[in-house]
Parts: sequence; C-alpha cells; structure tokens
Amino acid sequence: MKQIFIAIVITCFMATISCSSEKIDEPLIEKITPQTKQFELEDFTSVGLKKNKTYKVEELPKALSAYFGFIRFNEPAEDGKGKKVVEYELRFYNSHEDAINYGAEYAEERVGPNAKLKKTHNPRWKEGLRDARLCIGDQFNTWKNSADCGQPKFNEFYIYGNVVILCEGRTQEIAKRNCNSIASKLEPSIESE
Repeated sequence: MKQIFIAIVITCFMATISCSSEKIDEPLIEKITPQTKQFELEDFTSVGLKKNKTYKVEELPKALSAYFGFIRFNEPAEDGKGKKVVEYELRFYNSHEDAINYGAEYAEERVGPNAKLKKTHNPRWKEGLRDARLCIGDQFNTWKNSADCGQPKFNEFYIYGNVVILCEGRTQEIAKRNCNSIASKLEPSIESE
C-alpha cells in the first residue's frame, strides 16, 4: 500500500512538472535593456501597436512623447474568447540613460499594487490616469460602488532602449510576459533567433 502511495505521489509530481514547464517562443528580455537603436512610435506601430491616445508630456521630465495603445496578438485570449489584446503605455526619451534616470520613478508610480492612480493620490504625472486603471467587479450593476475601478491596469514596466513601456497584466507575472512580448517584436534579429 505504501509503495502504491509513493508511486502516485511521484507520478503526480512528474505530471505537475511537465505541465508547468511551458515552452516560451520568445527570448527573455531583461527589465532594463540598452539598445543602440533610437526607437520612435513608428517602430511600435510597425509591429502591430494601435495608438489610441497621445499624452501631453510637459510635466513628464525629459520625455519626448507618450502614447497609450494596444496590440492584438495572434493567440487566444486568457479567457478563451477571441484574440489576446494587451494595452501598453509608451514613454519616449532622448536616450536610454534619460529613460532610466527620469522615467523609472515616474513609471513606478503607475504600476503595481502601490500605483498612484487617482489625482487624490498625488501622482507627479497626471496624464492618462484613467487609462491606467482597471475596473474589477460588476461595473454595470446599478448599485453604487459595485465595481472597483482603482486597480492598476499596468503591473510592470520595462525600459527598452529609450522607451519606458508600461505593460498590462492582472498580475506582475502576466505583465512581464506582455512586456517581453512587445519588446521581443522590436528587433528583427531577436525575433529570428
């Protein structure tokens, strides 16, 4: 009986390991990755980004421009309904160093569980706050406060060359995968490996 139990435990363990080791088609890209190329919005639209909004950047130090948009990926959505659609916020700087020195702290205010998503939270950059929030719950219910619209839409950011990329994801892990997905599309040499 004990041997059967051990065999079952080992089988379950092996099944768990084999199921959890997904094959990742994209190379893993570091959160902060220097690039020699000076990226522009056109580099992102050429890989499928659809720009929804252009933000004012006067109060975003050293930023050249900032945009909100999405990519529809050629893979199923997590809920199995339709194609996967991921929203991004892109902030362009003159250099990789400017993106790190001036963009990182401002990006940290917009991502994760401690994100400053309302004007009452005193974020330093107020553009696009509504786009950075996610509603969880029954937002169509007629009862007051039935949906929580203060959750962060972006749970991670990458600095890829001269761009700070804020990535949608219900968890940090999903957001990291989404950051990796867009960054891996930017360089043909990375995609073809």
